[in-house]
Amino acid sequence: MKRMKRVVAIAAAAAMTASVMTGCGKSGGNEPAANHGGASGEVVSVDFWTAPQQVQYNFWESKAQAFNEAGITVDGKKIEVKVQQMPESPSSEAGIQNAIATGTVPAVSENINRGFAATLAASGAVYDLSGETWFTDVIEARKMEDTITNWAIEGKQYVLPVYVNPMIWQWNMKALKALGFDSAPKTVAEFTAVITEFAAQRDTTMKEMGVTHSFYRPSLTRPDQWWDRWYDFQMPYEALTGGKPWVEGNKLVLDKEGAVEAFELIGLFGNSIQSGEISSIWTEANPSVLVTINAPWEISLYRENNKVYGEDYIYGQAIVKNEGDIPYNFADSKGLVFYKNKSITDEEHAGAVEFVKWVYNKENSAQTDLDWLNATTMLPVRGDLNDNEMFADVMKEYPELAALAEAVPYAIPSIATEKVTDIQTALTESGTAPYMNEVMNAEPGNAPDATPYVEAAMEAMKQVGGLE
Repeated sequence: MKRMKRVVAIAAAAAMTASVMTGCGKSGGNEPAANHGGASGEVVSVDFWTAPQQVQYNFWESKAQAFNEAGITVDGKKIEVKVQQMPESPSSEAGIQNAIATGTVPAVSENINRGFAATLAASGAVYDLSGETWFTDVIEARKMEDTITNWAIEGKQYVLPVYVNPMIWQWNMKALKALGFDSAPKTVAEFTAVITEFAAQRDTTMKEMGVTHSFYRPSLTRPDQWWDRWYDFQMPYEALTGGKPWVEGNKLVLDKEGAVEAFELIGLFGNSIQSGEISSIWTEANPSVLVTINAPWEISLYRENNKVYGEDYIYGQAIVKNEGDIPYNFADSKGLVFYKNKSITDEEHAGAVEFVKWVYNKENSAQTDLDWLNATTMLPVRGDLNDNEMFADVMKEYPELAALAEAVPYAIPSIATEKVTDIQTALTESGTAPYMNEVMNAEPGNAPDATPYVEAAMEAMKQVGGLE
């Protein structure tokens, strides 16, 4: 899957040593007891694959070095973790699948979303973690009890979530104020009022400010960018339906009314959508759009360009029907999985578990997640980011992260199905693409009826996904 380039490293990031190490992993059975020190001299080498981004490699390499220096053993054998980046071409998912087929897969890797986890689980390539005591302990230590329920696949848990970017709205604060609004809209009625006012002042105040379009989204008509439906469809869909799923097992359970409402929310922008490719809108002296879907991995880029959160831009929650509704959103989120493969021994699997346990145990989890946040600006999956004293200084220094953290508990990851690519491509081809062609001929504030487009999309999604 194509991954968006992430701009990394906030000012508080600690320097980490990076040395490229090679190795391939293996998989196995049960979990022997761990010891600290007293090794027999034998060493079990455990391979860990990181995402193909240097900053994430640096983070995990530093954790592996600390773990290795601690001299932790399993059944008298010292565990040593070796870190390398997973293959990036043609995609990290393809690289993992090739490694599984060739017996070169590691014992554990990060960079797995829920949709790909469903594919791995269906082929028996990863472990179910839901019955593991250590897994439950990690969930408790990170206050993830509510969040983890959204990661279930057929009632089981295969992924330990690492980070989450809650996808919400990013507003041009100066333009909002010029339109007469002091804060971002929360409800459909408030959202409609903002877009209506934009239309009224499009050729006057907005033009004078250089705000030429209401919304930037070039991918709405592009089936080859199917993954963007997570952001511009799933985000509003979850908020407007109270967090309802799309797919359960072999059934399409998409809420038709909610899907229509999500389509029409985007449809409100009408012909004021900027559909052409423009780079770095938010680093311009005068951003040319009123709102986009946020890109939290670009926070450091904004700061480098002297953009001040709360003055130049502001995050607004996912739009809900009524004041007080829970603002569910899409979780751009990935985590760790443990691989099953005949090339992975029981000892290697047990060592991989011991490493992850050590990184995220009750004593270390908060520091681990703080180190991650400082290194990447991507929020760790925790339920206490704005309450835990460990994160207080970072959240004070970075109010934009504190604002995003409010959305973490309501962030829902991608659908769990092997057919995610086919289903979301069909959603674009039969739904959003033809609908947006009509929207682009409509005036802002007057969304065309999306019902026939949603009906066509649902039928196409059933066919390509083999769904009832």
